[in-house]
Amino acid sequence: MTSEVTVNSAICGFKHKITGQLEGKKIITDIDTDCKKVATLAHMEIPKKETLNIKENYVMDQAKDACCSTCIVPAGVLHVCRMELGMLSKTLAKQSERVSIEFNEE
Repeated sequence: MTSEVTVNSAICGFKHKITGQLEGKKIITDIDTDCKKVATLAHMEIPKKETLNIKENYVMDQAKDACCSTCIVPAGVLHVCRMELGMLSKTLAKQSERVSIEFNEE
């Protein structure tokens, strides 16, 4: 069964639908987006072993040259990977509905 998330990048005004499915030793992800930068990551075949470390992983390596420094799409892709690998419960994720960053003014 496919995992799916929607990333709402309110700062730049784009919404991205990310889907992924484990196929053998890879997680195949696709991103439906109107962002030209993120579109360069629209289809990835991510080795499942290269999703575990946040500093050195396939997704972040691909995103560092494609995405803006404030882009949250790579985090969305990693969440899809973790759901596909059983490291993040799809039921818990669905119950939580969203992950957010709130900008507080001092």
